[in-house]
Amino acid sequence: MASAALVACSAEEETSPPADASADQCSSPSAGSPTNFALSFDGLGDYATMGTASFVSGNQPQAVSAWVFFASTSGTQDVITLRSDFASGYILGIRGGTLGMFNVNPLTGRAIVSAPNLPAVQTWVHLAYVYDGTTAYFYVNGAVVDSSPTPQSSLNNQIPTSAWIGTLDGYSQFFQGEVDEIRIWGTARKTADILADMQGTTAPDAPGLVAYFDCDEICGTRLPDESGTGNDATLGGGDPAFTPQLVEADVPPDS
Repeated sequence: MASAALVACSAEEETSPPADASADQCSSPSAGSPTNFALSFDGLGDYATMGTASFVSGNQPQAVSAWVFFASTSGTQDVITLRSDFASGYILGIRGGTLGMFNVNPLTGRAIVSAPNLPAVQTWVHLAYVYDGTTAYFYVNGAVVDSSPTPQSSLNNQIPTSAWIGTLDGYSQFFQGEVDEIRIWGTARKTADILADMQGTTAPDAPGLVAYFDCDEICGTRLPDESGTGNDATLGGGDPAFTPQLVEADVPPDS
């Protein structure tokens, strides 16, 4: 994997207005530099939080997808967490040797849907979770590997009020690896749609897309939401010590 290459524009926190109009402008790689990047998490304390405007409750049609590069598949690793508290919500990640989408409640934290095998380490894999209102589906590299006709638990009937990348809560269950092309949808997706997401051909302002991070540029500790919904992510809670870095990436394959 290519070495880290941080693309930053300002040290100002998102909550503090920039001193001038140019201070919050995101920079792009210079001519001749790579143009595709991913967020890299060290598994020790790196994380990000995102806004939750227009997110839907866990028992409503929706979808979550991302390209993920696991440096390790051991332990408990949370790639994407969407929750209202520690009882209602769900997590895309690894638990007890299983890769899938899990209920966030620790007492009922079983997999809603899961993959039959753990992914290979040091290899990019595209993961997607879809719930169409009656059936949940789990996709690996564009193919359905599991489905469950069981309706969502009543524990997931709340709209997420916090959303995390790389952790459960900023203190535990850290992800070690890289993530790219994160999409959160307030509508269900078909297989053809998942393939479009996987190939990077979905429009950033597609109807129903409530958060999209192409992870190609950051502004200080802010990762812009490209969906237009305004759900920008804050890296490391604004603390550079816990801020994931941008590294060169070769996904989507056609980018």
